[in-house]
Amino acid sequence: MLNIVETPKILVQQLALNHNMSRGSIQKIMKREKYHPYKIHLLQELSEDDFDRRIEFCETMMHRINQDGNFINRVLFSDESTFCLNGHVNRHNCRYWSDRNPH
Repeated sequence: MLNIVETPKILVQQLALNHNMSRGSIQKIMKREKYHPYKIHLLQELSEDDFDRRIEFCETMMHRINQDGNFINRVLFSDESTFCLNGHVNRHNCRYWSDRNPH
């Protein structure tokens, strides 16, 4: 369990290799010790003008849809990737182990 405390992002496969054990054995140990994999949740703090900006966005979108009924079909909304100014974060594959729920 020391590896998990020191490196909570370690993969079960890596632990299995490090300790010459099967993945299943590692998972049983993790379950017995009440460790669970948690996904990282990236959050942004709301600013004071966010509400006004959301209203403005909605009004703009409604205007565009009223002008062109096909407009919404040409807009792509996706949460498959997160783009950050300081680098890419693949939040779909990023897990860390903890004995407490951080959320």
